[in-house]
Amino acid sequence: MSTVTEDCGLRERKKRETRSAIHRAALDLVEEKGYAAVTTDAIAARAGVSARTFFNYYPSKDAAVLGTRPEDLDQVAARIETQPADETPLDCLRVAILDLLAPSTLDRALRAQRRRVLLGEPALAPAMIGNNIRVENALTAALERRLGVAPGAALEPRLTVAASLAAVRACIEHHHGSSGGRDGRDLNASIERAFDLLAAGLR
Repeated sequence: MSTVTEDCGLRERKKRETRSAIHRAALDLVEEKGYAAVTTDAIAARAGVSARTFFNYYPSKDAAVLGTRPEDLDQVAARIETQPADETPLDCLRVAILDLLAPSTLDRALRAQRRRVLLGEPALAPAMIGNNIRVENALTAALERRLGVAPGAALEPRLTVAASLAAVRACIEHHHGSSGGRDGRDLNASIERAFDLLAAGLR
């Protein structure tokens, strides 16, 4: 491995670590103090970064708590568009979503904490709704581009995306509601089954 490749790998790992530290700090502070009492400066201080660094990773307090960034959504959209030409729209979404939720990227404790915070803070509801809309719009646009369909010209891309996201949410709720012992692989297996059911028409 070349020095350049090693340096790039170290930089990417450092970025992931910093991003995770900011997200964890945001969740910890909201659990401790309540959403309204938390500021971006406080999150940055808890994560050990400057305010400027905070905004290099997240555009707002809401985004830091949710743990989402536009770049992440762009990557998922790109994954949809670059799937082999013979893949169905539903299978493209399956691959992109499973990549995003790969077991190696899941932290069960962090996911559980984020769920507690989001369910326990009504003030975050608008941010959650807005994030869900952005996700649906971005994936719909990616599917439209893949299919060569003008924006909004056909129902199928948006319906496929909406059904896929609803299936994933159902799997996550099922995953959290089931008793003990479930990990990221269990969640992925549930999502795979959900997509199989969608493909079969939920007969």
